[in-house]
Amino acid sequence: MKIFGSTDIGKRRRKNEDCFAVKEYGGVSLVVVCDGMGGANGGTVASSVAVEQFTESVDAAFRRGAQLLTEGDCASLLAHAAAAANGAVYRKAAKDETLQGMGTTLVAALFTERTMYVANVGDSRLYLMSQGRLRQITRDHSLVQYMIDSGKLTPEEAKDYPNRNIITRAIGIERIVDVDILSVELFPPEDSLILLCSDGLSSYVSDETIETILQDGLRTEPFDGDSTVGALIDAANDAGGMDNVTAVLIRPEWDGSSEKAAANLQAQENHAPPLTDV
Repeated sequence: MKIFGSTDIGKRRRKNEDCFAVKEYGGVSLVVVCDGMGGANGGTVASSVAVEQFTESVDAAFRRGAQLLTEGDCASLLAHAAAAANGAVYRKAAKDETLQGMGTTLVAALFTERTMYVANVGDSRLYLMSQGRLRQITRDHSLVQYMIDSGKLTPEEAKDYPNRNIITRAIGIERIVDVDILSVELFPPEDSLILLCSDGLSSYVSDETIETILQDGLRTEPFDGDSTVGALIDAANDAGGMDNVTAVLIRPEWDGSSEKAAANLQAQENHAPPLTDV
């Protein structure tokens, strides 16, 4: 498993409220991306606290000897981590009136051999690129998605909808949060990629352009994940750089038998201070 990621403040924001982390647990890989919102410092605090608590919850589970033997084990691990992140952000906001109302999106992926388990709250996204085609795996918790689902907007109209950044679900806003958790079996050919991103990418760069950038990256041998991530961030900034943007790419690799993920990835966390909406 090769993982490449970066976050950028964009061209219009004074702070970067995105935060992401990548961790490795002896063949099990975890990626989490958060995009914060709320007040002068709330978004930065919310995303940072959420990532920290989410990863600490997973860390603690593995320290206790967690065995990810079933789909239920993996789903429970992610659900508990999301609840921990939600509780931490909620409590911190309750104790500091300057942080009241802060929250953050969260999208996370846990990789165990052939299966990817995904947790999602808000409108940060996870995409799967397979056989040259891009597919959005997560479903946005946003006003514009609600209006599309209810037939009040078409997908084309939604692209220019003025309130497209309003989300209907977030980490830290309520005492309890509803988390979407799903699993995807991965049987990818050599051209497969998984992308986790904040809406600083997906709101300003079309899925078609994202697909083209990933296709171009996969045509390069050897695959240069850092350059491909850079191209995604450049595309967001070329589109105006209205928001902070974070992109994390995962390139699955198998050894042909046990399909174990590479064990050399060191735990890393990248946080830079973006914005007041998500």
